[in-house]
Amino acid sequence: MVPRTLRAANALLYGSSVLLVIAAVLYCALYKDMPVWQLWGGVVLSLAAAVWGLYYVTLSYRITAEGVSTHAYLQCTRRLLWADTERITLEESDSNGIASCHIILHPKSGKPLRISSDVLPLDDVQELAADLRHIGLLPPAESQESAPADTP
Repeated sequence: MVPRTLRAANALLYGSSVLLVIAAVLYCALYKDMPVWQLWGGVVLSLAAAVWGLYYVTLSYRITAEGVSTHAYLQCTRRLLWADTERITLEESDSNGIASCHIILHPKSGKPLRISSDVLPLDDVQELAADLRHIGLLPPAESQESAPADTP
């Protein structure tokens, strides 16, 4: 398996949104005549935006030959070794032209780890699923030709 790091698909959008919120609060603090409680409210909201945005900016999944580790806020938040994984499932769907792919790693103990195209780029998650199939950690894909056709 090729080691890789998967990052949030919209990390740049989240980061720029946080910067815009902070810039708006600074603008209001410097150029608008506002009561102190409104300024403190803006500071609190900009801090909340920074915590929210920095989570997605720093979120990454590092996949190696040993396992998967989740990183957020520049620290490892969870590590799951392939040897400690009981089974791996794949959920793929295409609803109204919007495709999604979820890889769920079920450890022998503890809660499952979900690698999802809801946050990560779809192509990266599908490529990881193909690699997991190739090394035998994920069952082969079901072929469409083996399914019986409905005849009227």
